[in-house]
Amino acid sequence: MSLPFLDADENLHLNLGIIVILLQCLSKSSRGSLKLNNDRLHAYHFLIKNPVKLNQVMPLLGKNGYILSHQDSFSVASISANVDPLFDREALKSLLTILISQKIVDVEYRKNEGFFYKLTNLGETKAGLLNGDFFSEMRIACEQLKGTLSISQSDINKALNQIMRRDAF
Repeated sequence: MSLPFLDADENLHLNLGIIVILLQCLSKSSRGSLKLNNDRLHAYHFLIKNPVKLNQVMPLLGKNGYILSHQDSFSVASISANVDPLFDREALKSLLTILISQKIVDVEYRKNEGFFYKLTNLGETKAGLLNGDFFSEMRIACEQLKGTLSISQSDINKALNQIMRRDAF
């Protein structure tokens, strides 16, 4: 008998939902410019699935820390997060390919900056259907991440590298 536990690293539908919520909340700045390219989306996807890491990164970026739930504070992931997704670009590419093929996500290419992603009208509708405790927590984490949209990707990467090196020892 298996427990009713979903592993967010492995569950396709859960990861599709997380990407949709990230795009719903963070794809555009308050002025309407597109913000989520491959690198930023990849970093945010990792951080939103690892609230303890998000809580460690935010102060390094000069932002308020994320308020952790009791469950997040004392989980196995809080002791040792799975960093493999940080190095798995193909997984994100596969998720985006599915969402684009279903016309949930739209892509815009900018020379010298790469691909940027946003939800289509259908995607916005689908995002509105994602509810429940898990997705509510994802939206709260996204609100915290909004403050990092103005921070350069290299600074976000430096902060991620810093917490990963600190945890390695």
